[in-house]
Amino acid sequence: MKKIIVLIAVLMLGAAVAQTATIGVNLELSGRFAVIGTTSLQGIEAALAQSGADLELSVCDNATTVEGSVACANRFVDEGVLAVVGPISTTHAIPAAEVLQAAGVIMISTASTNPATTQIGDRIFRMAYTDDFQGRVAARYATNDLGATSAIVFRQQDDDYSFGLAGFFAEEFEALGGTTIVVDYVSNTVDFSAQINDVLGVPADIVYFSGFCAEGATLVPALRAAGFTQQILGADASDDSQCPVGGGDAFDGFVFTGFGGAEVLSGDAATRAADFATFFRVNNPEASDFNGFTLSGADTINVMVEAIRVAGSTDPDAVLAALSALDGFPGVSGDITYAGTDGTPADRTIAFFQYNVPGADGAEWGSTPLFGIGTGD
Repeated sequence: MKKIIVLIAVLMLGAAVAQTATIGVNLELSGRFAVIGTTSLQGIEAALAQSGADLELSVCDNATTVEGSVACANRFVDEGVLAVVGPISTTHAIPAAEVLQAAGVIMISTASTNPATTQIGDRIFRMAYTDDFQGRVAARYATNDLGATSAIVFRQQDDDYSFGLAGFFAEEFEALGGTTIVVDYVSNTVDFSAQINDVLGVPADIVYFSGFCAEGATLVPALRAAGFTQQILGADASDDSQCPVGGGDAFDGFVFTGFGGAEVLSGDAATRAADFATFFRVNNPEASDFNGFTLSGADTINVMVEAIRVAGSTDPDAVLAALSALDGFPGVSGDITYAGTDGTPADRTIAFFQYNVPGADGAEWGSTPLFGIGTGD
């Protein structure tokens, strides 16, 4: 755990006054999701430095565990924080949200995509799209762009995100006329031989992977070694350097969905995303990753700053009302609207990316954005 204090001025009640509110940060900073958790925290810190808000960040490492996430949530209730940003994972976000909703604390998950997260209550928000959207667009891409009619789906049985996303993908793929075979595994699996043996020889046009890179970095090379040559599709949890670094050239050509950045946004949104990316890299020259988790982390703080500014105070109910009424806020991940929603932004852009191993100009790896799709499209 660590505490980061940033003191900048916020305009309150039409005058520049010194205000300090505490925002809890509940993230996966160690354990299986440490890379994307750290990337998210770096985005939060950079956005705060760029924005101009008098906020104190109280950072809690949930260690990529449910118990840790709940402990962080309870700690923030005891601290009396104004709001909490994070966690990333749905499995960690839902139990944390239950604690915070009951205590009357605002929470904005940086990247939880399961629809159930924001159904917990009126104080729970997210910065991402939802998995019913993500699963559908992946299934449509597989069917319409790749011509696939059969799929093997690998899902992490003990994770709400992976399990739910696999279901949404399979439902849409089958509605489009395809057939699916689902293969289950659990967290921390290092030997996938049993799962792979179960589907050896199964005629499938694609493989869909709804899990995380902690396992994917082992699974994908094992699939390639076993003779699977089909296109493998992943989701936003694959937007993690653990995949290409750990899995090497098995990830060359791997396609995944994730948060859209400057390359797929348009107009002012693309400019804001590019400007933030420049600011981030100047101020974080040692950072190895800049991706969708960076952008989603940044905008969780950006909307909090805006809600405080509009409320003209740090009263929790006033800030909640301002956040709930947010309409067309110019974020670095696109315009953000919570007005009239369940806490899920009204329009988000998801992008399709492809890993390249090796990357350009001698880089170990890289990723290329292919195209973007908005939730309103």
